[in-house]
Amino acid sequence: MADARRAAGLFLASVAATEAAIQTGRALFHPKQGLDLAPPYLAARLLLGGDRRFYDDAVVGAAGATLGIHGPAGPGDAVLNFIYPPWVPVAYAPLALLPWDVARVVWFFLSAAAIVLALVLLAKATARDAAEERDLALSSLAAAAFFFPVFYGLMTGQANGVLLLLVAGSLLLFRSGRAFAAGLLLAPAALAKPFLALPALDFLARKAWSALAGFAAGTAALGLLGVAAGGPDGWRLWWGQISRHNALGSFEWRNHSLPSAALALFSPGGGVEPVVAAPALVLPFVITAGALAGLLALAALRPPSAAIVRPGIGFGAALALGLLLAPKSWEHYGVFLLPAFVALYAVLRAEDGAPSRTALALLGASFAVWAFALQSREEYAGLVRRPLSLLLPAKTYALVLLLGLAAWVARRCPDDVGRTS
Repeated sequence: MADARRAAGLFLASVAATEAAIQTGRALFHPKQGLDLAPPYLAARLLLGGDRRFYDDAVVGAAGATLGIHGPAGPGDAVLNFIYPPWVPVAYAPLALLPWDVARVVWFFLSAAAIVLALVLLAKATARDAAEERDLALSSLAAAAFFFPVFYGLMTGQANGVLLLLVAGSLLLFRSGRAFAAGLLLAPAALAKPFLALPALDFLARKAWSALAGFAAGTAALGLLGVAAGGPDGWRLWWGQISRHNALGSFEWRNHSLPSAALALFSPGGGVEPVVAAPALVLPFVITAGALAGLLALAALRPPSAAIVRPGIGFGAALALGLLLAPKSWEHYGVFLLPAFVALYAVLRAEDGAPSRTALALLGASFAVWAFALQSREEYAGLVRRPLSLLLPAKTYALVLLLGLAAWVARRCPDDVGRTS
């Protein structure tokens, strides 16, 4: 039996490694590789040259054209606009010293390494002992080989890998009792993509004042850095830029937030035939579904007894809530669901009984939707007609399911779920 398990394990590991190699190669050699890296790279080059106009789209576009960097439509198309806070160009400054074609490859492999390290840290933060840590790390790495948002983010040149590493490091520090450092490490993730601030709710739920103090200190420091880099108007200009970016008038492919789902279901536009053409239902749907998601996250963050469920469930639930509530929750943001998947898998795999097996199957279904469904433009286009458009928010539904599982696990709060932080 042991030999059979070992053989099966080797077979599955080889399949996962092959899939990871194929998807990594596709992402690296994709014609749009580095698309989302270009704006912060150019903003950093402007800053190095003493120019703070990185929220002036024309200036960033001209800087890109000078270097032969173009937008999604190909040569002649301006690069995407810079939407990150004003401290971010400082972080990209070392990369901006490199030529573009070198910088994007360096960033690609740094991001890939960051994701691998983040999964290892998540396993370490979640496991109860060394044996379980090893199993979780190997399982997580194998699962990530099939997780489309990982490779989609790598292809576009997103900062997701580095930000996931910050979140995982914060969770591990928090579990290790270094609460102030945990909050400090979460701050740059939150001040790069604001929805990543939501794991601080886990600090609040546990009354971890030291972690909140670290988070506040990190936020304040980066706020001052933003003033130094972007000038006295930097933060105001960023707010205007991000507000315009997050404006949402119709369903957008690859956006899986609750507002986008509501538009797909009820509002004509974006080339989609809604299930019910009733734009007046969009806001009530978002409010009602958002409140439900908030209650599920609260249940995951606040177990009913003094026992504390495995570290990672609260973090994961908060991140899932952030993806649901953000006006634009792009598909590559799915990489930030990995903490929830790892933490919930760690609990459910260690339990016996029909409820846990059912929950594990539902967890697999949520993962599978994000990993395998709606990867290509053709898949989206095949669903735009009524009533098939009901399936367009499939990944939004999977997010709600993930939150529900987190709440269910936390509310049971069995004695053997894990150690306190």
